[in-house]
Amino acid sequence: MDITLDDRLTGGLGGILGLPGASDEMSLARADRGALGTRLLKALTRTGPSNKGVLAPADVYRVIPRRTWIRRKAEGTLTVPEFDGLYRLVRLQLLTKLVFQDEERAQVWLNSPKERLGGATPMDFAADSLGYEAVQSWLHEIDQGYFA
Repeated sequence: MDITLDDRLTGGLGGILGLPGASDEMSLARADRGALGTRLLKALTRTGPSNKGVLAPADVYRVIPRRTWIRRKAEGTLTVPEFDGLYRLVRLQLLTKLVFQDEERAQVWLNSPKERLGGATPMDFAADSLGYEAVQSWLHEIDQGYFA
């Protein structure tokens, strides 16, 4: 049985959020949002090799201003919109790594301007739900072999 891209993505997200048993989207969606926010905050502030490639500070600041981020780390909580925005970017980061199967190539792709996105980088374009869905669809096309 082949493991689909979405299954690998969900498993990876479960690992980042400290929910290794989260085997599907429904498992993640049923998890307590407050606890997920706390887990995401911890994953993003963790230092060392286990945090490599989760999100760079510049990526976090796309969603949360620097001073607010410092305050959120001290409080240990995220608002729902902050969680949603950061979760989207973490998900996009992981999806890109899975599609390109190389962390360096994934980072170059995510942070390079794309004509298809009107000159924006995929990370910038994915700052809201509509942009995220467009970039996610594009990554699925790439994974299926459509490079146009």
